[in-house]
Amino acid sequence: MSTEISSPSGAPLSTADRSTAVAESLKRFARIARQSDHKKGIRAYQTHIRRDPWIPVLFLLLFLLPTLATAGYFYLIASDRFITEARFALRPALGNVDKVQSEDTGNNSSLAKQMVAQDTLITTGYIGSRQMIETMERQMPLREMFSRDSIDFFSRMSADEPIELFMRYWHKRVSTTVDANGGIVSLKVAAFDPEESYRLARALLDESERMVNELSLKARNAALAESTRELKNAEKRLVTVQHAMRDLRNRSGVLDAQITSKNNLSVIAELRKKRIDLSVQLNQSLRDLAPERRQIQDLKAQIQDLDDNIEKIERQMTSTDPEQRRLLSEAVTEFEGLENERKNALLYYNKVLAANEQARIVANRQIEFFTPVVDPVVPVSAIEPRRHLITSIVALVAMALFGFSVVIRKYLYS
Repeated sequence: MSTEISSPSGAPLSTADRSTAVAESLKRFARIARQSDHKKGIRAYQTHIRRDPWIPVLFLLLFLLPTLATAGYFYLIASDRFITEARFALRPALGNVDKVQSEDTGNNSSLAKQMVAQDTLITTGYIGSRQMIETMERQMPLREMFSRDSIDFFSRMSADEPIELFMRYWHKRVSTTVDANGGIVSLKVAAFDPEESYRLARALLDESERMVNELSLKARNAALAESTRELKNAEKRLVTVQHAMRDLRNRSGVLDAQITSKNNLSVIAELRKKRIDLSVQLNQSLRDLAPERRQIQDLKAQIQDLDDNIEKIERQMTSTDPEQRRLLSEAVTEFEGLENERKNALLYYNKVLAANEQARIVANRQIEFFTPVVDPVVPVSAIEPRRHLITSIVALVAMALFGFSVVIRKYLYS
């Protein structure tokens, strides 16, 4: 192909005009080449489609049949499932009847949160457990609800399935989720009748609440029983120490060595005070009366008796008998040891008694409450299976598979 560049008037072209004309010619040649190649590619692709007999088969197998089968099952065969949703939470009891030390407040709060979180997980596990299924079977015809002939083949279960297989089916119809932030448990129950879905959800909530209360009651009773046993041990320890002190008093012949010494000192002090009073009275009487008078003689006799008693008591307290002093020292030492032990035992007994009283108060009140957040209601319409969504997803996947297979066939054929 050749192109002549000239001016319409026949005059010679300048260099700039010649360059512009060459550029326009090249653009026109490139445009013609692209249109020719594009048409050639379309014709080649159409020829490939007409010549490859597997394209219609792939369209039928990968797109048409899966889409029609999915739409036919979900729109014509699949049974409606009615969803009942309920939400609940386990909350600790507000307020406390006993006084809490300020340094223990944070620990008690953390302990309560841990207990509520643990009981929440226990509750969700109990809903999906075999024990819950057996409990529900005693309250309602559970197997009949999911094995009726009116339910489609792929959705119903066999009435005589073992409990292990029934648990797998149970997990498809009953599910629980826990909100990590608020600790709220969401319960979803799917059944093929709206009334049955509601009754099953209501029964699950009631049984879960009973289990939580029973679990809390067992823990409180166990704590009270342990506190009562410890209180008996503390009381036994205190009584043992008191009996040991009583036996020591009986062996030593005195009630208490320290008390005996204090009593002797008190008696001596009283006797000396009385002697001082009599001495003052005697001196005043001698001013007016003769020493031979009967009153003077009686005062002197009383003073002498007091001196004798004081001397006797002091002599007993400062006895020089080594054996008696040793026995008294041993008695004092043993009394001091038993007295310290008695004080420790009494202090421990008082603490255990206060703890037992606190455990008794806690055992008589509920620590945590099963609080419904959203009560279950009878569903009005079935929201499962999601026919439009599932059919659309299957159609899109089938279309993608078909397109991919056509591309592969094109390259293999070429």
